[in-house]
Amino acid sequence: MVEIPPDWTTFFTQIAVFLVLWLVLKRFWFEPAQRVLKEREVRTEGAMQEARRVREEAEKLRAEHEAALEKARSDAQREVNEILRAAEAEHKRIIAQAADDAQRTLLDVRARVAEEVSIARSTLQNEVHAIAREVAQAVLGRTI
Repeated sequence: MVEIPPDWTTFFTQIAVFLVLWLVLKRFWFEPAQRVLKEREVRTEGAMQEARRVREEAEKLRAEHEAALEKARSDAQREVNEILRAAEAEHKRIIAQAADDAQRTLLDVRARVAEEVSIARSTLQNEVHAIAREVAQAVLGRTI
C-alpha cells in the first residue's frame, strides 16, 4: 500500500479558497438572491393583503347594495299598497257619491211623477165632470 503524505499546504489552501469563494458567493450571489426572494415574498404578501382588502370591500359593497335593493323593494311595495288603499277609498267614495246622486235623482223623479199624477188627476176630474155632463145631456137630450 502506498502511503500519501498529507499536504497541509494544499489542504489549508483549499480551505482558504473555499472560504473566499463562500464569502464572494455569499456577498454577490446568496445575499442578492435572498434579498430578491424576500422582496418577492413581501410583494406577494402585500398583494394578498390588498386582494383580501378588495374582496372584503367588494363584499361590503355587495351587502350594502343588497340592503339598498331590499329597502327600495319594501318602499316600493309600501307605496303600491298605499296607492291601492287610496284608490280603493276613492272608489268607495265615488260609488257612495254616485249612489247618493242616484237617490236624489230618484227622489226628484218621484216628486215630479207625483206632481204630474196629481195634475193629471185634477185635470181628469175636471174632464170627468164635463164628459159626464155631455153624456147626461146626450142621454137626456137637454142641457144640464
